[in-house]
Amino acid sequence: MQFFRRWQPPKIISFDLDDTLYDNVPVMQTAEHSVQQYIVDKFPETAEWNVSHWRQLRDKVSQSDPALASDMTELRIRTLQHGLEQFGVVNAATHAHDIMEHFLLHRSNFEPPKESLELLQQLAERYELIALSNGNVDTGKIGLSDYFSLIVQPGNGVRGKPLPDMFLKAQQHFSAVKPAEFLHVGDHPYSDVLGAQRHGWQSVWLTSGLGRAQHLSILPTVKIDHLAQLKSLLLS
Repeated sequence: MQFFRRWQPPKIISFDLDDTLYDNVPVMQTAEHSVQQYIVDKFPETAEWNVSHWRQLRDKVSQSDPALASDMTELRIRTLQHGLEQFGVVNAATHAHDIMEHFLLHRSNFEPPKESLELLQQLAERYELIALSNGNVDTGKIGLSDYFSLIVQPGNGVRGKPLPDMFLKAQQHFSAVKPAEFLHVGDHPYSDVLGAQRHGWQSVWLTSGLGRAQHLSILPTVKIDHLAQLKSLLLS
């Protein structure tokens, strides 16, 4: 554990979800391969494309509209629509939404580690817990909803981190709490660390996720290498 900024005990602890409370990489790999087979079964003309082709198209779509980078659901729907249109599929937009529903079923077909659930239970006995995630996991389906008093994800006009929408929504929900009394825990240097710090929140950067030090544009309040280190930071 390493401190970079003045630390003060928080009142609200905010968690990123993907790659913070659980390893999201194998979950996404399984979901994407399942969707790939689903697409080919429905539209055999797309069989020449594999998962890599769809990922490349997703990157292009994201680059063409940067606003989509923080809304993974809309980004995937647009990608599916563009891909189907390239193969001449009629009513591609409708089919894209149908395929997305299939993806979401598989995307939330897992259980978070027992250690993460135990940590949340212990923290919830002392703090108010909320979740701010750019992802589209169904927190109810994976057993996380009961730990959080507020869960914010992109959609319905709410943009993802590091944009202000989620942070402001949390502050409006807990209007008596000062920004510095919020602590956000996440693995991503940009969406989590930068997002939290520039809105006056404290931040914990979890280095065991997908983020790398070279992507840091601003230092977090605290750096930890393992989620379990939150116990000594917040429960001791």
